[in-house]
Amino acid sequence: MRFRVFTLFSFILISAYTPLCVGEVLFEDDFEKNAIDKGKWNPTGTWSADGETLTVNGGEVGITLKDDFTDFEFYVDFNMVNPLWAANWVIRAEDPNNCTLVQIVADGRDQFWWFTRVGGNYIVKDEDKLDNESGIHAELGKWYTIKIVAEGERYDLYLAERGKELKLSCTWEDDTNNKGGIGFRAGGGEHSLYDNVLVTTVGHSFAVDPHNSLSTLWGALKQP
Repeated sequence: MRFRVFTLFSFILISAYTPLCVGEVLFEDDFEKNAIDKGKWNPTGTWSADGETLTVNGGEVGITLKDDFTDFEFYVDFNMVNPLWAANWVIRAEDPNNCTLVQIVADGRDQFWWFTRVGGNYIVKDEDKLDNESGIHAELGKWYTIKIVAEGERYDLYLAERGKELKLSCTWEDDTNNKGGIGFRAGGGEHSLYDNVLVTTVGHSFAVDPHNSLSTLWGALKQP
């Protein structure tokens, strides 16, 4: 009887203190190595890692080797070095010349520009330049988190200061690509830092993560 009570008590403790996970982690990288992990990434020559963050300074499109993400949530921390509209995220990339992208424009326009690259040519339309409705105006030299949810033809982008609650910035629809890799783009003079990349299935969550902050997610992932 005592053994049964002890076993039940232990089960309750484990259930209470173990992060409950819904969904699946598809990809992750916290850039803690002093070099780009070539088993995960197809970087440009301008990418570098210092054991803490990824630096992307020009060089156009770099993406993951994994190229079969379909519906997913893409989280990453970013810090814009130069200029104000430097950070570009690549979504569902077949290869560097064929992909879907979104770029933050953090000057007075405060927008996210969604566009595609087809056969090496960028296609940017005025109607795909969407206002940032999160109320968070990103600035140079500060850390932020984005979450991009790709589901079918719909893309939802969320923004927050790092460690704070993510808020919906914009929603966009496009049917150019339905699967592919993720990554980063930087045009001439564009320079950003990235950290804590996490790609999950749609709806993935940890019970201990009230604000969907990447620091909390990574802490939960790294627990023994």
